[in-house]
Parts: sequence; C-alpha cells; structure tokens
Amino acid sequence: MTKFKRSNHRHNLGEGIIWDHHVELILFVDILSMKLFRMHPDSFEIENQYNFDEYVAWVQLTNNKNLYLLGMQSGLAIFNIISSEIKFINKEIPQHSNQRLNDSFVGTNGRLWYGSMEHKSIELYNGVLAYFSSKEGKVKIMDEGYGITNGPIIDKTNNYLYHNDSKKGAVYKYYLDMEKVALKEKNVFLQFNPQSETPDGMCFDNKYNLFIAIWGGGSVNEYDQSGKFTHSFELPEKFITNVCFAGKNLDRIFVTTAKSDSLNIPKQTGGYIYEILDHNSQGLQANEYII
Repeated sequence: MTKFKRSNHRHNLGEGIIWDHHVELILFVDILSMKLFRMHPDSFEIENQYNFDEYVAWVQLTNNKNLYLLGMQSGLAIFNIISSEIKFINKEIPQHSNQRLNDSFVGTNGRLWYGSMEHKSIELYNGVLAYFSSKEGKVKIMDEGYGITNGPIIDKTNNYLYHNDSKKGAVYKYYLDMEKVALKEKNVFLQFNPQSETPDGMCFDNKYNLFIAIWGGGSVNEYDQSGKFTHSFELPEKFITNVCFAGKNLDRIFVTTAKSDSLNIPKQTGGYIYEILDHNSQGLQANEYII
C-alpha cells in the first residue's frame, strides 16, 4: 500500500485540485456541495471556504493573484477572493441547462482548455472539448461527442494535447497546432475498461510522465511518454478524482476523492484529501489564465 497522509475533512465530490504558489495553499472544489476550498499543505487545515449558488467544477490561477478563474455549472467566471465577488465572463458552454463544466487546463500562453458533460443523464454523449481566451472572447469548440470530459493537458512541446472521456475509459492524444488553434490526428493513447476503472484528472511531472487519477480503481497511475505503465500509487478509496503536484519545490503529490454515499453507493467511504508520500517525482508550476 502507498504511504500517505489523509485529511480529517471529507467532501462529496472533491475535484479541481491545484497548487496556488502565490499563497502556498492547495485549492480544490467540492462540486456537489458548490464550494471552493484553500487548504494548508502541511496541516491539511482549511484556511478558507467559499460557497456558491451552483456547481463549481474547477479553479484555475490567473495573472492576478487575487482573482481565480472558475468553471461553474453555467459557464466561466472570475472570482475575487478579497471581495467574494463573482463575475461571469462567458456562458456559451455548457450548451444546455442539463449540462455542466468538468475539468480544465491553462496552457503556457494563458489560454483555457475545458470540457462539458451531462449531469442529469449518464446515457448521453453531448459533452464537448472547448478553448477560450480573454483576447478572443469567444468559445471555440474543438471536439464533441464526449460522455464525461476530464483532464485536458498539454505536453512540454506544446505539440500534443491529451484529454479523457471517462465514460468511454479513453485517454485521447491529439496533435495540437498552436498557431491555428486546431486539433488533429486524434488517437486513443490509453484505453481502460470503463466497467471497472476510468481515467479522471491528470497532470505531468517535470519529466513529462503522466499521472492519472483512476476513478473506480483506487489509485493514481503513472505512465511514461509512450503510454507504458510504470507505477501505481494505491489508496484506500475507490473513487480517485484528481491529482496535482504542490509545495514550494513542487515535489509533493495531492489527490482528491469522492464520497461513495454521494454516488448512491451504500458503504460510506472516500471524500478525503490525500498526500502521496512514497514517490520520487517533481511537478510543474500551474500556468496562469491571462485575464
């Protein structure tokens, strides 16, 4: 079993975990409870809690340390952590009221990649992968037909984008034309059995090994750049949702999970925040969305 530390607090659907280097705190959301948290990485104490009136799926840093970019149920919003003011900047995605946003990534150019999904029906594949920048001010849909979008991420060359459809159990790899903002040559990079375990949130270390939270599999799995499995960090929870590197040296790994009773599963487990201790990896600093 993996060596780990665990929070005392539990959350219904922990997600969107990211390191805020400005204040040296862990950020994460509880989608179902409509909350954003800032947590101390050493004590695991919640330093701040922010409540909203709708689902909040993820949080991203911006080039203003007092402003976060949030993926809300009804669109993109800028949140001021000083005044608690929230201002929507785009509502083109999601396209329907029975959808919500789900997972995101900010590229090195300060632009946003993010996805949507159905939240009232698990049978529909109407989710999209989209792109947005403050400069252009308009959403560009890059791909569609997703069941559950997760973990968009771009590699060190800026030539490849990886994106998950958790419902299909697939990690896709696209060729990314940054100049034209176009995705080409979509291929299945990794395929899981969606009946037992699926890829959720993910991140790169500084050697560009891929760390994927395995929903239903109770682990964070590591893969090299060719897609070869290299290690599994097993945790005492089944529903692992997201993973990030954190700390001053970005050499700590933190993980969010989901509480099973929030998923109508009888045995109540999960929902804790974990730190994986027995690893030898270092991550990359999160990019900032340019307002």
